[in-house]
Amino acid sequence: MAIRWSALTTHPGTEDPTLSSGRLQRAALAAGPVAVWAAQPFTSGELIGEALDPTRNGFRGAVSWMAWIAWAVVLLALTIPRPPALTLGRIGSAAAFPAAIWAALEIDSNSIILVGLIAAAIAGLVPMLASVGERFIDGASYGDERRFALRPPGTVMAILLLPTWAFTVVAISLGPLLLADSRWILGGLATALGIPGALVGYRALSRLTDRFLVMVPNGLVIHDLSLLAQPVLINRNQLESIGPARVDSEAEDLTSQALGLALEVRLIEPITLPIVSARGQADERSMRALMVSPSRPAEVLSTAAERGFVIG
Repeated sequence: MAIRWSALTTHPGTEDPTLSSGRLQRAALAAGPVAVWAAQPFTSGELIGEALDPTRNGFRGAVSWMAWIAWAVVLLALTIPRPPALTLGRIGSAAAFPAAIWAALEIDSNSIILVGLIAAAIAGLVPMLASVGERFIDGASYGDERRFALRPPGTVMAILLLPTWAFTVVAISLGPLLLADSRWILGGLATALGIPGALVGYRALSRLTDRFLVMVPNGLVIHDLSLLAQPVLINRNQLESIGPARVDSEAEDLTSQALGLALEVRLIEPITLPIVSARGQADERSMRALMVSPSRPAEVLSTAAERGFVIG
């Protein structure tokens, strides 16, 4: 049985420093995104409010109400460590920066512009951090399991992610903005079309949070329905080792061309996996090794070592 060195050197009655550090890190990951977003009304909110000052009262009041509702929804999402809330929080927090840019072009106060833009950029970036995202992914774990997010496919990152996000934000906000400007017909039509459009965009972006590795007592589960017809459990007695993928590796590539370090899972005997083909059908493929691309490979290897997996 593996015993931590800190357990041998810590005096009775004192706490293992690694445990204390882990708790502090988890607290920071939980509080950081919430605190940054909670500060937005006093930073980028001031910038947007000043840009709205010259507009007529009805429009300014309606937009202010919509902004407060959006802020509250995103704040609530950032307090719920679940994958659907992560998608919602990321969509909403990222919208703060383009709104701040618009406001910056409308006013002349340099100090408010600088503070507002920096605050909005930080609010959009913090929920995108891999460590923050993984906390939400792992929030859906149950029992003795640990979930690790997989990196987005390369084509999604390069081509589809930004347009899908922009479409979703415009779809949900354009109609209410037109209604606030008393453009009743266009606003009603845009709202009627925008709500289902935003739901389509939200569901598309939610697929990125539905791709993860799971370490369970029996082994390792790969949950990626964009590549596999169903989640696959690799039993502990089938697993030879897990480690950084070699440049010349001949392992089956399940990374979807994701950027960053890939991990290679090597098996004692070949197994058969149901790989989704371009036609949407499942093709059974036999493999002795496979590559995956977790968002935090070092954390995966550290946890694997703690659970007794062979690293190499």
